[in-house]
Amino acid sequence: MTAPRQSGFTLIELMITVAVVAILAAIAIPSYSDYVTRSRRNDVRISLAQSAQWMERVRAENRGSYTGAVLQAGTTVSPARGTVMYDIAVAVDATGATYQLTATPRVGSAMGSDVCGTYTLASDGQRTAAGASSGDAFEKCWNR
Repeated sequence: MTAPRQSGFTLIELMITVAVVAILAAIAIPSYSDYVTRSRRNDVRISLAQSAQWMERVRAENRGSYTGAVLQAGTTVSPARGTVMYDIAVAVDATGATYQLTATPRVGSAMGSDVCGTYTLASDGQRTAAGASSGDAFEKCWNR
């Protein structure tokens, strides 16, 4: 008589599978986090551009002045739907000749610790990111 043959996985096979899954997760999670951060940066840049277009419409209606301008309803946060990461505000100078849009990361949001920090977009097209003044850091914040 032969002994019944058992089937299944050995402990070594299971441990190798767990190790492979752990290695794949260690690679995938940071890549996904970077993707989410870039997506949120893109959302705020789009929101600032839309707000700048709104400000130009206001100027056209007010005969060349931004005086009394307020942002369009629904454009004071980014993204407009879902979890808000940035608060967007506008500041108009005393003469009404220029404005500056500011997107500030919400305290406690995932973007609060982002290297880009606060984004600004001025009426003359000047762009800044508080955490990135020039070079690759600025490119990462505004163009990627």
